[in-house]
Amino acid sequence: MPMTPDEIAHCLNALPWSRREVARRLGVDDAALRKMARGARPVAHNLAAWLRLLAALHGALTPEQREIARAIGCDEGRFVRHPRGVRPLDDEEAALLETLAALHAALPLPVGWRTNAVQPDTDA
Repeated sequence: MPMTPDEIAHCLNALPWSRREVARRLGVDDAALRKMARGARPVAHNLAAWLRLLAALHGALTPEQREIARAIGCDEGRFVRHPRGVRPLDDEEAALLETLAALHAALPLPVGWRTNAVQPDTDA
């Protein structure tokens, strides 16, 4: 299913990164991401699936959990069960953050993407 501009905006807002950081991680320039966000450029299926999955997991976090996830490096694929400098995690929070870190470790980029590779304008 094609990603709508509203959906891409929702997904991007749920992620812990700025739009510029998302573009950097994907290896595209900011303009390409802006075009996708306003519907002027289609979003590739693999990118849409990646954004939806990450947004669903990040969207399940409370603002406090997002800060903890950022502090312990979940978006870099790291997880620490007993992190220093943050309050203790209960089992449910730990499981959620561990899942998030594992996802980021397994899928740092959408399937088929590689750093500094601009994807074609087609959605095929």
